[in-house]
Amino acid sequence: MRWACVAVLLTVASGWRPRLTALPHAYISFSVFTGIAIGDGGDQMTTVLTLLLVLPALGDRRRWHWSTAGSEATQPRWVLMAGASSLVVVRLQMSFVYFQSSVSKLPHAEWADGTGMWYWGNSLAFGASGWLHTLVGPVLDNPIGVAALTWVPLFIEISLAVTLLLPQRVRYMLLTAGVCFHLRIATMMGLWSFALAMWAGLLLLCLPLGGELRARKPPADYRASFQEERNKATVLDSEKPASRASVTS
Repeated sequence: MRWACVAVLLTVASGWRPRLTALPHAYISFSVFTGIAIGDGGDQMTTVLTLLLVLPALGDRRRWHWSTAGSEATQPRWVLMAGASSLVVVRLQMSFVYFQSSVSKLPHAEWADGTGMWYWGNSLAFGASGWLHTLVGPVLDNPIGVAALTWVPLFIEISLAVTLLLPQRVRYMLLTAGVCFHLRIATMMGLWSFALAMWAGLLLLCLPLGGELRARKPPADYRASFQEERNKATVLDSEKPASRASVTS
């Protein structure tokens, strides 16, 4: 059964037929969450996200989820509304997660006075160990360093909590900050499954609703104008020695 779940998850990761793999993906995530011995938060977050993504995925007719979405006119209106509503709930859920995570720390004196990360960084269960502790230790022992490590995450979390109220260009910056934030947590505390789940949630939170990631190519007219300017610069450079020779003579 375990290898069957691995095969299903590999199929999900390949992007084949999202409408067929969404329900098995949600079921496996829920099974791991309810059956895991020691959870780290990533299992719970994955369960919530995969469950909420079932409705958008069931209305996805693409063969591969890496391909560009087709015309919306081919989808019934109720299918589009159900998928969009579920994505909105995902974004609200992510906002609440960051809001709760930030606000719940404020009543504790360690987070208010800027020493909270000293205790986490030196914890035997979640603190940095080995070579990483030799790098992080001096920062944790420095008052300014430990205060920055304590308060900057609070600022990032509360900013991500209100990101839906901010312009899209600010959301892109917060997406980068959130990715780096969870990368630091994963590196220091070893919570990599939690980081992967939160990165997925961050993409759904910060990207435009219905948006997709793709490499941007400069338009054809831009490339043509760039080549024209480059040719002009080459001509001017070739004329400079001649003009200098005429002036000398």
